[in-house]
Amino acid sequence: MYFRRVFVGLDLDQRDLTSEEFVPATARRLVERGIEIAVAQRGELHLCAVINGLDLTRIPATPQQVSSFGGILSERLDSLADEAREAGVECETSLLGGVTWQELLQQADEWSASLILGGAGSQPISLGPTALKILRSAKCPVLLQRPEVRSPESEASDDEGKPPHVLIADDLSDAAGQRLTTFVGSGLWRDAKCWLAHIVEPDRWSEAWQGGISPDDLARRQAGCLESARLKLHEHLAPTDHRTMSYGILTHVADGEFSATLRRLIDESKIDLLVCGAGWHMDAVLPHVSCSVLVFPSPLAPHPAPLP
Repeated sequence: MYFRRVFVGLDLDQRDLTSEEFVPATARRLVERGIEIAVAQRGELHLCAVINGLDLTRIPATPQQVSSFGGILSERLDSLADEAREAGVECETSLLGGVTWQELLQQADEWSASLILGGAGSQPISLGPTALKILRSAKCPVLLQRPEVRSPESEASDDEGKPPHVLIADDLSDAAGQRLTTFVGSGLWRDAKCWLAHIVEPDRWSEAWQGGISPDDLARRQAGCLESARLKLHEHLAPTDHRTMSYGILTHVADGEFSATLRRLIDESKIDLLVCGAGWHMDAVLPHVSCSVLVFPSPLAPHPAPLP
């Protein structure tokens, strides 16, 4: 029971004027995923939407118009909450006004959320600005879901029978081991194909040359780093319940520039979900990933020191 209090941030503004659905399809899919998680974790939901005050200043709006718009959003929230309760999940709602990412984070914090669930934004190959701000400031794990990603529990998927692909980025820290334990122990991705990966960045040749390190010594040191990383990945994997995973968890150590290599691994393995910690290394990757992401908060890692 790792994600028992699931906080769902929703955009309930209906932008598809041709749709006959009262609730936007993206919001409905997000709540359905929240219900799946809450049922699996025997937990509860909090559905939250924000009327973005910055957006309202761009157009003339009377208090009556704002009140009417808020009434529509409140009805949509109640409709979604009723669906959750029909599924046996305790659910509460809140409709707020202000700056979206700030209000969502404050409400999630006040509710003591153990997981924030939100949309990844409207862009197909990048995360939206609101999603990124939530990722970088949240005090609990954040799952940003893309609508096309296959869900392990979804029976209506077009790719039924094909397990989701999950890449777990491990920086070899103690926090990374804890993230792995939480991910596996939650049981939410038991039927996924998972890779536990670490990327070893090569030593910078210019600094190595200035330090008097020969090419052979540099190659031996890189090989030692790769082997040490492999051992550490297995050390992180050993205490988890990875044997309960349908396909197990494969370990993989790659070398190369971090951002480019991680994005290559995501593309080559057709990753549906990237699991990682927060920090400056991931800041260069997360804005551009095309898959869903599950990000755990952690202290920012120190920048690498230059070679002696």
